[in-house]
Amino acid sequence: MTAHGRIDNNMNETTQKPSSANQSIDEVGAMAGKEKSYQGLKIETLPGSEIEISGEVPVSIVESYRKKAIQKLIKNIELPGFRKGHVPEDVALKHVGELELLQEIAEQALGKTYADIVADKALEVVGRPAVTITKLAPGNPIGFKIKSAVYPFIELPDYKKIAAEEGKKLEDPEKVTIEDVEIEAELTRIRLAMNPPAKDGEDGEKKVDMLPIDDVFAKTVGDFKDLADLKAKMKEQMLRDKKNKEYDKRRLTIADAVIAKSKVEVPTIFIEGELDQMVASFSDRVARAGMDLAGYLTQVGKTIEDLRKEWRVDAEKRAKLQLIFNQIALKEMIVPDEKKLTREIAHIKEHYPDVDESAVRTYVSAQITNEMVFELLDGGRKPSKPVEDAHVHDENCSHEH
Repeated sequence: MTAHGRIDNNMNETTQKPSSANQSIDEVGAMAGKEKSYQGLKIETLPGSEIEISGEVPVSIVESYRKKAIQKLIKNIELPGFRKGHVPEDVALKHVGELELLQEIAEQALGKTYADIVADKALEVVGRPAVTITKLAPGNPIGFKIKSAVYPFIELPDYKKIAAEEGKKLEDPEKVTIEDVEIEAELTRIRLAMNPPAKDGEDGEKKVDMLPIDDVFAKTVGDFKDLADLKAKMKEQMLRDKKNKEYDKRRLTIADAVIAKSKVEVPTIFIEGELDQMVASFSDRVARAGMDLAGYLTQVGKTIEDLRKEWRVDAEKRAKLQLIFNQIALKEMIVPDEKKLTREIAHIKEHYPDVDESAVRTYVSAQITNEMVFELLDGGRKPSKPVEDAHVHDENCSHEH
């Protein structure tokens, strides 16, 4: 979220979660024995899971920041006859002017005031607030308006009942099979891919010598003892892939049904965050294909903004699902196993050693939690994976699976 004026540079991005403001609040009086850093406070709920906080910083609080603000300004002032940072206060004030001093005071005071409001009112704010100064004059309170996204209220349906009803309509992934004809078709596809180029025949037509599908062919394909071994391994892999596709289908259907019955207004900042992640993942996939994102976009005649517009509906759905799953996990007391979490973080850091560990922890924790919620919704069912795939994979995984 974009901030306004000089304030946004020092307003730290905040995420706090306990209880949101659902109505206007008029702040009266002061805390016993301590003056508050704000007065005339009003909090208004806005559409899109946002709030607008308006109020003033009292004159006495403004004045308490004066000396600290002057000292900060002096550090950056260079004037003839004085060393940098050693300009006398009266000379410095004549140089910078009262307005610049007030702006510095406002920048410092509003950072603390906002943090105090969030703590005092237990606001579930997320992201960077947008701050507007509505009044800034010598000897007066500083008037302000602060707009911020808040963690949305989520009304969950009977998600277990919905998941059970949807699950009954879908095929059980564990009951899928692989027929011999499917294996033969895949063998034919492999043979065509491996077949030597066509030769010119006597009558000028192209002649294709098809490789026989036998034990020799099996050993050519890979480390297989014979054709029977190749078929057995193919059947195992094809069955696993087919099951996992059915699991994906089940999960998508169940997720859609739970989303449809849930009530949640997704903050724009969450949608933008999903879009950022989608763009980053897509850029990584393009890079692995040997191109950079800019070159790809030029080739297809699109911009990043075009992609974001195309993906926005999907991004909103992803953000909504994550919010719902977070709430289900909280309600069901679902917490990732710390040993597995640590193992996954270490695995990712092997491939991305410079990655921010706290960001990785957040990401991996969400992935594991989501998996556990899916298992809960689908009656304990979970996709079967080979031992080498028994960790969290996503589109950013660059190693061989």
